[in-house]
Amino acid sequence: MGNIGSRSGVPLPPPPPPPVHGVPPPYYHRYPGWPPGPAPPPPPLVMPAPVERHRAVAVNTGVNIKGDTLRLEPDDDGRGLLLAFSFDADAPGSITVYFFAQDDEELILKATKENLLKPVTVAFKEGHGQKFKQPCGTGIDVSLFEESELTKVGEGGVFPVAFKVEVAVSSNQELEGAHEGEASKCLVKFAILVKNNNAEYSVRVVQQILWVNGTRYVLQEIYGIGNTADKNNHEDDSGKECVICLSEPRDTTVLPCRHMCLCRECAQLLRFQTNKCPICRQPVERLLEIEVDMKSNTHQGAQ
Repeated sequence: MGNIGSRSGVPLPPPPPPPVHGVPPPYYHRYPGWPPGPAPPPPPLVMPAPVERHRAVAVNTGVNIKGDTLRLEPDDDGRGLLLAFSFDADAPGSITVYFFAQDDEELILKATKENLLKPVTVAFKEGHGQKFKQPCGTGIDVSLFEESELTKVGEGGVFPVAFKVEVAVSSNQELEGAHEGEASKCLVKFAILVKNNNAEYSVRVVQQILWVNGTRYVLQEIYGIGNTADKNNHEDDSGKECVICLSEPRDTTVLPCRHMCLCRECAQLLRFQTNKCPICRQPVERLLEIEVDMKSNTHQGAQ
């Protein structure tokens, strides 16, 4: 018996190797080639988050509303709820509370249900550690309204609760270049009610407007800017450094989560390496570099 060959003279593939120690040889599988047709498109190119640069001026509003004290307290009649909070004031002024208020962007708040709930104004003096509470009989009876009216912003921008704080500006606090009687400051906070597990309502601020000498500013809190903007901080204070390099001062904010946690150099590197905030891990849409000017004579203070 001779050797076995192919008809065309091309040798056949070698036989599989014999079993080793009783273990059969592996099975070989030949995968089909790439199907004919156009090549698949390349993965989309992810562009790094852009960096915007803004020069910010620290503004002293003249009043500090302590947000963790904002609450609703039961009225003496047992039916209504009264708005209450603690605050500090650098000058005398007044607080006006509105229910179901509408903002017309002209510093004029309209109470859309004034026939049921009229605005009430309370004057205050200069001083720190003050407490505000609506007068008895001026609160809101939540049983008269649907829960959705209290916990959501209504059509046309109607907020369930709003209060306006107007601060008198003394002659030594007037803005540079302002004429007599023109310098003014007004802080407006718009809020909704939140129903807690115990069926009681609390207050949550959803929008803040600051008026300074007739100019309207929409305030958004930046987490971490306080340590950077506080002129009383010393160089050896912690909390001012970039969370990446731990050496340079933080000056860049991540948006939309608003964490100021990066320095300029680390922000440039981060945008090419990840799209997650180092603090909360939320996606990054933009990076905002802020230079806080504490030496400006226009608006001095911290806000």
